[in-house]
Amino acid sequence: MLRKDFLVLLTFTLLGSGCGSSPTAPEGRAAGIVATGPEVLRIVYQSPCTGLGQGVVPLVYTRVNVAASSNEWVATAGSASAGDVQIRFRQSGQGVIPGSLPVAGTITGTAIHMPDLFPGPAWDIRASFSGSASLTGVAFAAGAFGATASGVGGAGSGSVAVTDATGNACTGTSFSWSILPVP
Repeated sequence: MLRKDFLVLLTFTLLGSGCGSSPTAPEGRAAGIVATGPEVLRIVYQSPCTGLGQGVVPLVYTRVNVAASSNEWVATAGSASAGDVQIRFRQSGQGVIPGSLPVAGTITGTAIHMPDLFPGPAWDIRASFSGSASLTGVAFAAGAFGATASGVGGAGSGSVAVTDATGNACTGTSFSWSILPVP
């Protein structure tokens, strides 16, 4: 299931990267594409990372709550144990593919990995964003290109540090992000 969602997200990201930018409010068809309420934020560090402890992968899954606010969506940490991460994104142009729309935004704060959300080792890791990192991507509705649920995600750029429980870290400026339903 994760592989299929990743492939759908990658397809939408590549197709949506050529769209222009003209922000619009999240209403009508756009509002129906982005799911609100409890969701899962996934951050994947996109540079070589050898500084973390053995067996620790630079991958963070954490809980967020998504809400529509004015002309954007805001995802905030679902609890104190999820960190203080905040994502703000908006529609950045006209959808080219039915059931999808390009988005752009920012991410700030720290996302703390919640092992119960990822079917793998229970490592202790967090992703921290110094200042505000930029996000681009695509939101897609359930059913678009065979996706079983709606989601949003793409690429991010800006200062990010991934740190494990012993203080080992990798720092860089490239990461991928996605917001998907709670499993």
